[in-house]
Amino acid sequence: MHRTALSLAVVSAAFFVAAEAQRVSLGAGVLLSARPSEPTYNLHIDSPPFYSTRAELTLSWNDKSNNPTVITEVERSIVASNVIAVDAGAGLLWLEFNDYRPFPAILSTVVVPLPLPHTAVVAIGSTQPFQDFEWALVVKVGITLWSGR
Repeated sequence: MHRTALSLAVVSAAFFVAAEAQRVSLGAGVLLSARPSEPTYNLHIDSPPFYSTRAELTLSWNDKSNNPTVITEVERSIVASNVIAVDAGAGLLWLEFNDYRPFPAILSTVVVPLPLPHTAVVAIGSTQPFQDFEWALVVKVGITLWSGR
C-alpha cells in the first residue's frame, strides 16, 4: 500500500511537471558507470524556475529494454551563463529492472550550448547514497524540442 501511494504521488508530480513544462528536450548519448557503458536515449521535461530551482522529469531508455528508467528530481541552478550551466540537486531513480522501486539519488547537471541552434552537450552525474554510492555519468547531445522562454 505504501509503495502504491508513493508511486501515485510520483506519477501525479510527473504529470504536473509535464503540464507546466518550460522545456522539453530529446537526448542521445552514453551511460558510463561501474558496469559496461551503454547507449542511452531520453526525453527530458523541466518546470519553469522557482527561485532558481526546477522540478524535472526524465524518461531514459537503453538498448536492453523498452521500458524507461524514470528520474524525478529537483535541481537548483549553481552557475547560469551563456557558456555553461551547472545545476545540483536530489531526486529518485525508478528503475525498471527493480520493479520501479524508488532509489534516492544526488544529481548534478552540466550543460554546454553548441553553436547549433537548440543543441547542447549535457553531462549528468549521479550517485546513490543508500546503494553504496553507486555512480553513473551520462554524456549526451540534447536537442530542445520546445521552450517556453
